[in-house]
Amino acid sequence: MPFEVAESTLESLEWTRITDALRIACRTPVGTRLLAESSTHALFEQTEEGARARLQETSEARALLDEDEVPPMGGCADVRAALARAEKGGVLEAAELAEVRRTLEALHATLRFFDRRREAAPALFEIAVHIDEAPGLEARIGRCIDASGEVRDSASPTLASARRDVHRLGGELQTRIERSLQHADIKPHLSDAYYTVRNGRFVLPVKSDAKGHVRGIVHDASRSGTTLFVEPDGMVELNNRHRQAELTVEREILRVMRELSAAVAREAESIRASLERLGRLDLAFARGVLSRDMDAVLPEIGTDGVFELPGLRHPLIPRDECVANDLRVGRDFRVLILSGPNAGGKTVALKSIALAALMVRAGLHVPADPGARVDLVERVLADIGDHQDINESLSTFSAAMANLAGILRAAGPDTLVCLDEIGVGTDPSEGGAIAQSALEALADEGARVVTTTHYNLLKEMAEVDDRFENASVEFDPQTLAPTYRVRIGAPGASSATTVAARMGMPQGVLDRASSLLDREDRRLDRMLAELAASRAQLESEQAAAAALRTESEQVRDEFRTRLARLQERRDKLFGEMRGELDASFRDAHGEVARIIAELQRAPSSRRAADAKAKLESLRDETERIQKARGLEPEKVPTETAFAPVDWPKARVGDAVRTPGGGEGTLVALPDRKGRVAVQVSGRKVVLGRDQLSSSVAGRGPAKAMAPPPAREPRQEPLPPARIGGLVEVDLRGLRVEEALERLDVALDLAAAEGRDEMRVIHGIGTGALKRAVRDHLPRSHYVVETTEAAREDGGAGATRAILTKD
Repeated sequence: MPFEVAESTLESLEWTRITDALRIACRTPVGTRLLAESSTHALFEQTEEGARARLQETSEARALLDEDEVPPMGGCADVRAALARAEKGGVLEAAELAEVRRTLEALHATLRFFDRRREAAPALFEIAVHIDEAPGLEARIGRCIDASGEVRDSASPTLASARRDVHRLGGELQTRIERSLQHADIKPHLSDAYYTVRNGRFVLPVKSDAKGHVRGIVHDASRSGTTLFVEPDGMVELNNRHRQAELTVEREILRVMRELSAAVAREAESIRASLERLGRLDLAFARGVLSRDMDAVLPEIGTDGVFELPGLRHPLIPRDECVANDLRVGRDFRVLILSGPNAGGKTVALKSIALAALMVRAGLHVPADPGARVDLVERVLADIGDHQDINESLSTFSAAMANLAGILRAAGPDTLVCLDEIGVGTDPSEGGAIAQSALEALADEGARVVTTTHYNLLKEMAEVDDRFENASVEFDPQTLAPTYRVRIGAPGASSATTVAARMGMPQGVLDRASSLLDREDRRLDRMLAELAASRAQLESEQAAAAALRTESEQVRDEFRTRLARLQERRDKLFGEMRGELDASFRDAHGEVARIIAELQRAPSSRRAADAKAKLESLRDETERIQKARGLEPEKVPTETAFAPVDWPKARVGDAVRTPGGGEGTLVALPDRKGRVAVQVSGRKVVLGRDQLSSSVAGRGPAKAMAPPPAREPRQEPLPPARIGGLVEVDLRGLRVEEALERLDVALDLAAAEGRDEMRVIHGIGTGALKRAVRDHLPRSHYVVETTEAAREDGGAGATRAILTKD
């Protein structure tokens, strides 16, 4: 699918600012050069396969960046000029050879980086795997040239020997010439007490009028002519040997660099191809950087002309300054008509959709929420801004009409058309008629169209043509300022007089303008403004209710936490007390056993009487300890037979008996495993269904026993309180059977607590759990209605269940 976009369209959409951001994100001169040398259209993939491949590269780069894994390609240099000169037989400088070596090191490190991450980034590895490392050349240059660009002594034995000679002879020359400076026959004739080097030879500064007193060769003179630089005769031979050693060093360095340059020339084509691949990797990571900075997402792409962009933001506006909007076109309607006040955000929304189409073609993620879809189109056509041209004798309207005519000729089924203020610049009635007919023609061609307008005629088209849909930018009726939020489904009032008032228009002018307005237009604008105000008030009340609900849930959770801590503390104290009592009982039992043993050894009436007294004393001591800890001695209860629970007739809230004879309230009916939730003394416990019995005593005979002594009245368990509100259950990560089992338990508990609704979080995934939950919920007698959760509450990843109020 070839792709076309006019330069004027790119200019009106400020596409160059996107490419500038890419250039800044590049880390190598190769990537920057590839971006600069590519024509504007070369940035866009021409085929669906190419677009998908480039988006995959961006996604892999973004994933690595999110893990702080960055490829080590920063040391790469642009060595194209050096490679070209080497191929022509030129000799490269040592610094250039050092740059070639650093570039080879970067290529080698980059290849190793992606080789270790071939599973996490297969598309990027497929690019990197074709990089040629040239390890032999890299090692050879590194052996001969150091990091600062100097030739090493290890480059050749001859070079090392010559440099040693230069160093040795230089030291001898320095020693000898320093002696000459102090020689009695020479010192008086010197213009200064120093020596220097001229033409590579050590010389003395001799006064010009004393030349005959210092025998030697004159190599130079000062600018004033008062000083001659003389090489003494006694140093000529040593200077000659020193100079010869220096020339040997120069010749050997030249030979080494000529050989290295030839080696570079042999690898030049391979290095150049590897740099191109490195540049592609750099651009992929530059796109990943933009994706991260814009908090963008990989959209779904297709070829059906569908644009669904939840939470879409303009890519050139900082995230914290941009209002996100849910925009769509192409699935259930073809033409989206944006209306509302000036400076309300209509053009920004228009450009955001067009830029999303371009970004996908360029392999860039789009700044929207997950779930976005941007289909590929063959052309993006736009008419945005004023195209007035004095040189071409074009007025604003005639220029707009010329552009619109070109759009109508080029538009087709695979076209996205963005029109800003269509039909303006002439008589409103004629302009509106032209705009309507043009939009109808574009819809007939199957194009996807987004347009902004103030014409009421266009706002009415959605009521008579299913291919059209209205959208409006909101206006705060309290502050009289735009909110920059787009709402699809309702047209917006232009509110021109309100905007004019905000800009400082005199009130008298505004009053006169209102009186001149057509009555029908005024009525429509007033209705739209009132509708927008009512909608804003309703949303404000909904937000306040949601905040109140959240606050109440937080308070309830805090209360439950505190209650759980108190119950835990109480259980701990009772456990400690019971432990002390058990220890006392063990001691008492031991004492009883000792007394019995004494009686058995020497039975007598006197010993029996003493034993009885000791036992009574132990009993009294035990009762005293129990009372001191606030525990009454346990009495043997009257045995009563209780009837089993009739489960087919049981209902939540029924009173039941627990195994210990205590009373409780049924919170949930038996689950698939026969487990039952019961509230006992304010706490919820889970027991087997066979462990419970009916609270009504059975008809079986009971043993006659004396009535128990009077005890303090025991507090009966309270019936389950109606809490109301919303409860949430998270089933993500569970198998379908486990999830439905947990869902049933949650529904039982929610019904027992008197909840109004439940939000079931199941995620999207493969869709199996989502379908199972949505099929299961309607079969529950607790559920009245199910709907998909709102976008801010999870959207397609959650289901909202309205519970019965019984």
